[in-house]
Amino acid sequence: MTTYNKTDKGRAEISARTYGLQSRMRTLLVMIDGRHPMEELLPKVTGLGLDASAVQELLAQGFIEEGEAPPITIMPILPTEEELAAQYAEARAFYTRTIEPTLGARGQVLQAKLEVAQTLEDLKAMRITFFEMVNRIRGRPVALALKKELDGILGACNKEAA
Repeated sequence: MTTYNKTDKGRAEISARTYGLQSRMRTLLVMIDGRHPMEELLPKVTGLGLDASAVQELLAQGFIEEGEAPPITIMPILPTEEELAAQYAEARAFYTRTIEPTLGARGQVLQAKLEVAQTLEDLKAMRITFFEMVNRIRGRPVALALKKELDGILGACNKEAA
């Protein structure tokens, strides 16, 4: 997929008709934007009698230059309901087995939040508070070890806590 960008000469032609380009060629020049590949633009101008040779003519006359290919958009693969449920259960189990032994009585607020947590987002929201408390009470090495474990469960690689 080839894309083209207007050169300074091409932009001058569009803004002031400096070079007296034919109107049908000018139409093609206007459409060239560096984002849409020629394979997408040419079908739109075939009714004007233009084809790939028109692009080559604009290129030869210095109105356009070859551009970079547009970036490919990759759609993320979203987890299934079952995967989300398993992730929720695993994150909940992590908090259940770590809050009290790690934080003692000072973890009661987090225990209360855990009791009412209904979604994976609720559990993720507890993450920073948990690590800040562990860091203060048990130290950075313990906080980092627990952070690594929970981030593995949540699939998070956030650099925001601990």
